[in-house]
Amino acid sequence: MSLQTIIDNATFITIKRKKLASQSVSRSGRVLTAEVASAEPYRFSVGMHEGLTYSTNRDLVESLDSLDVTVESTIDIGGTNSGLSYITAYQGGMSGSQVNQVTVTSASASNIVLNTSSVSGSTPANAFKKGDYIQLDTNYRYPYTVTADVAWNGTSVTVPIHRPFIPQDSYTVSGKGINVGVDAEWHVKVVNKVDYSVVPHDRISFGGEFDLVEIIRKEDG
Repeated sequence: MSLQTIIDNATFITIKRKKLASQSVSRSGRVLTAEVASAEPYRFSVGMHEGLTYSTNRDLVESLDSLDVTVESTIDIGGTNSGLSYITAYQGGMSGSQVNQVTVTSASASNIVLNTSSVSGSTPANAFKKGDYIQLDTNYRYPYTVTADVAWNGTSVTVPIHRPFIPQDSYTVSGKGINVGVDAEWHVKVVNKVDYSVVPHDRISFGGEFDLVEIIRKEDG
């Protein structure tokens, strides 16, 4: 049991993708905005209910104490707990087997180019829908959301993504497969260590929200 248990039992999950920017107002009343190029890490705030019994979840408490704010965890939303799949579910028209036949040609700037020439079966109308999650497979760390509908093409499709593609150290992009929807994973750390109390009737009461931030490694990018 781990931080994934908190995600799977969440009462709410707030997803934050704020760009790094500054804003000021000039003497003439004009709003001036300056955006700083960044990896735009995902941030999450997660609420937890008080329904877990302490006596049967002492391993969870120990795992959370061990994580503290220093240890990285891998989480998903909807993969481990299918009840949350509506949050990240793939909306495009490819079947699971067709997704597995797609390979990556290249990725740079705010686009991922996919080779679809080996995909067999019925032709979908859309390869992806706006809001879909996409991530390269084989231990690539960073997921992205699709920013526009992507029509199907039997040779190649270009997928626009919400942030600049992050090159991962010692990772070769060309030829890799993709993960979509509930198969996306995030590598995160807890920003704040949440205290807990054992309250009457053997329940765990957490003292606040779990604030998580995606870890962008210094050797990547």
